[in-house]
Amino acid sequence: MKTVILDVQDNKLDFILSMLKNLKEDVIQSYHIETKNNETSDFVRLSNKSLEKAWNNKEDEIYDQFLK
Repeated sequence: MKTVILDVQDNKLDFILSMLKNLKEDVIQSYHIETKNNETSDFVRLSNKSLEKAWNNKEDEIYDQFLK
């Protein structure tokens, strides 16, 4: 079995779901819809550089050996 992940625009979701429902019964075992929170992912992406500077310092150096 393989997994296929599709990023679909909100206005095209109904079309894709309709296609999935019309496939033969034994083609797709299951599917689910996951909504991405772009605001959260943007925050994480922007804050990673700042957090790396805070975590990568001399004080925390001893703990870094356990992360390797």
